[in-house]
Amino acid sequence: MVQNSRKTPGPGALRPLNLPVPIVVEEDAHQRPLALAQRGRRLRVASIDGLWKIDEEWWREKPIVRTYYQVTTEDGRRITIFRDLTTGEWYRQRG
Repeated sequence: MVQNSRKTPGPGALRPLNLPVPIVVEEDAHQRPLALAQRGRRLRVASIDGLWKIDEEWWREKPIVRTYYQVTTEDGRRITIFRDLTTGEWYRQRG
C-alpha cells in the first residue's frame, strides 16, 4: 500500500493535457475561419475538413460550448481550432 505523504503534488502530479492555446482567427459573416495568425504570419484556410460542436457541463458556472474546425492551411498544415461560443474567443487545440 502507498502511503499518503500529505504533501502538495509537484511537477509530476496529474495535470490537464492538450490545453488550448489562444489564436487570432479571421472569420467570415457566419463565424467560419478564413485565416489564422501563426507566429506572426497570416495563413489562409484552404479547406475546412471537419466540423463538430460540443455542449457539455451546462450545469457548471462556465459550461463548455464550442465549435471545432479541422482545417488545412494554404501551406498544407492540418490544424484543429475551436471557437468558444460563450466568449467568442478562438483557440488552437494541440494534440
